[in-house]
Amino acid sequence: IMLRAADYRERARASLSGNWGMAVLVCFVGALLGGIQSVIPVTANYQYGEGMSVQIFGINMSLNQLPAEMLGILAVMMSILSIYALAQFVIGGVVELGMCAYFSKRALGENADIKDEFAYFQYFGKALGLRIVTSIFIFLWTMLFIIPGLIATYRYAMAPYIMAEHPEMGIMEAIEASKQMMDGNKWSLFCLDFSFIGWMILSVLTLGIGLLFLQPYMSTARAAFYEDLKAELSGRNASEEV
Repeated sequence: IMLRAADYRERARASLSGNWGMAVLVCFVGALLGGIQSVIPVTANYQYGEGMSVQIFGINMSLNQLPAEMLGILAVMMSILSIYALAQFVIGGVVELGMCAYFSKRALGENADIKDEFAYFQYFGKALGLRIVTSIFIFLWTMLFIIPGLIATYRYAMAPYIMAEHPEMGIMEAIEASKQMMDGNKWSLFCLDFSFIGWMILSVLTLGIGLLFLQPYMSTARAAFYEDLKAELSGRNASEEV
């Protein structure tokens, strides 16, 4: 039986007690390297003509009043941001596996270190493949409508945790295992994520500084959720074999 969101938050706080500094560092490095997938796209979409504008982080900005020199600088900056976003996507898959391993250890009360974040580079290709395939699946479902895309996001949410624990698994095998694990549990994970909404608002009000502490909090709670799901599934399979 899965616990309530409040229970997972309490377990996360207990697991992070005395370990906040390292957890914050892991998330900070992970964010820089793309291990934490951004929900805000970095784009370089230009619209020329009478109403010339550029889209930055999903916000359209008019360029009509900017001098030509500033337009050139902005174009270079946008190109750099786009290259950085691509590098984050490519490198981030393997870093994400390391973060899943780190926070799973934290959730279980085991020793964990920032070295865990970089422990999967021998599986670089497989980690990148997992990120590409899940991103394609989520994109295709999102093309139907936002809700199917959101459901798909939660359907594949456990795949990185599964591959981190079983790196010998194939990409589709990890995805199928996540689908099985999340069957009937997607709403519970959504409620867990949504329970942090107050902290998310506070992070915005602190100009993102609060995210330094929110991300480890959420990551540990999610890892605890995964460990419970895994234990529940193992118990169910064992009872079926008897």
